[in-house]
Amino acid sequence: MSKPENQPTLMDSLKESIKEEHARMEASPFIAALTNGALPLESYVGQLRAMAVIHGTLEHELAQLPSGNIKTLLLDKPSRLVHLRKDLTIFDPMLIKDIEGSLEHTRKMAERIRRYRVGQPAALIGIIYLLQGMTLGNAVHLPDVLKAFGDKTGGIAYYYNGYGDKTAEYWQEFCCDINAIPMDKDGCNRITQVTLDFIGLLEALLSSLYPLENATMIFTAGMLNPEAGDHPIPANAAEIEAAVTAARRCREEFPYFDERYRERGRSFATSDAAWLATLADLPGAQLFSQVDWLGRLLANRGMPRITLERQLELLHECMVAALPAKRDHCKGLLEASESLKKERLRRIPEPAFTDLAQEFYLATDGELQGRFNGTGKMIVSALCDQAAGISEAVTSLLPWLTDAERFSPQWISAVTKTLEMARENLKSD
Repeated sequence: MSKPENQPTLMDSLKESIKEEHARMEASPFIAALTNGALPLESYVGQLRAMAVIHGTLEHELAQLPSGNIKTLLLDKPSRLVHLRKDLTIFDPMLIKDIEGSLEHTRKMAERIRRYRVGQPAALIGIIYLLQGMTLGNAVHLPDVLKAFGDKTGGIAYYYNGYGDKTAEYWQEFCCDINAIPMDKDGCNRITQVTLDFIGLLEALLSSLYPLENATMIFTAGMLNPEAGDHPIPANAAEIEAAVTAARRCREEFPYFDERYRERGRSFATSDAAWLATLADLPGAQLFSQVDWLGRLLANRGMPRITLERQLELLHECMVAALPAKRDHCKGLLEASESLKKERLRRIPEPAFTDLAQEFYLATDGELQGRFNGTGKMIVSALCDQAAGISEAVTSLLPWLTDAERFSPQWISAVTKTLEMARENLKSD
C-alpha cells in the first residue's frame, strides 16, 4: 500500500499529534522535581516499577503476535524490561513502599496493552512509539537522575541510560521501520488516537507519583516484583525482610535459579516467598493446598519441588529469627515443608536419594565447583515429582541441563546417568 505524496509519514503524524501533551509532561511537577533535585526516592522507584509492568506487559503481548513488522519494532532491540529489573534490584533491600495511587494507572495501561493485542494489534505501534521516544527524553534527564540518586545506585541508572551510545542510532532505525509499515489514512488516524490516549495515561501516572503530600504508601507484591500481579504479602516489614532473606538463601543453595532465570527469577523467588509467608495465617489444610498448587506449578516450569521444600524451611527459620514471638504461628510452614519431603521420600527413600545426589556431585567436579550446587538433588527430585503426577517435571528441567552449548559431554552424561539410576530406585504406588 503506497502512501500518497501529500500524506505525512506515520512518524510525523504521531509526533505532531502529541506535541502539546509531550510539552505538558515535560513541564509536569514530577519532571520539574527531578530536574531540580527535589524528587523523592519513592517517586523515582515508583516510576521504575510502573514502567517495568508496562514494558513487561508489552514485551509479553508482542511475543504472542505472529512474526511481522509490529513484533520486531521492539523485540529486536535489547529488552527495556531487563534494564528496569537491573535498576530495581538495587533498591530491593530498601523495601520502598508503593504509592497506592499509581497502581491503578499502571493496571489501566497494562490492560489497555493486552486488549489492543487481542483486538487491534496495529494499535501497539503507537504505544511502542511513545516508549521508544522516552529513551531520548530519558537521556536528557539521565544527569538529573544520577545527581539525585547516584549515591544510592553506585552511579547506575539503566532505564534512563536507554540503549547507551546506541540510543540515537536505534531511534533512527525505529523511525525507518515504523514508516515502512504499510498504513492507510484511517489506520494512521487510529494509531494517532491510541497514542494520544496512552500519553494521557502516562501523564496521569506521573501526577500520581509526585507530589506525595496526600499519597498512601503501602506494601505490595509489585514492590518486590513488578510482574507478580496483585497477590498478598505481609503487612509487616520484618516479615517481608525475612521472606527476602529466605528467598536469597534458597537461591544461593540452588544457583541454577539465577543461572537459568536471571533477574526475573530472582524477582519471582522473592515475591513467591513473601506470598508463602502469608500462608502461615491459614489453617493447615488450606496451607497445604496452596503449597501443593505452587509446587506443582513451579515443578512444571523447571523448578523441582525440593526447592520449595527448602524454601519453606528457610522461610520458617528466617521468620522465627525475625519474630521469635511468632514461632508457633509459623509452624505450619515447617509442616508443609515436611509434607513435601515425606512425599518425595515415598518415591525414592532417603538413603538412595542421598547416594544418587552425591554420585552426581562427584561426577561433576563438585557440581562444577559450586556453580551448580544442588543440581543432583533437583534431578532426582524432578523424577519424584513426575511420579507424583507432575507431568512436565522432568521435561521442563532436562533440556536446559543437557544443552550442549552450555554444558560439557561429561556433565550431560552425568545428568542422563543420574536420571536412569533414579528411575531404577523409584518406588511404585
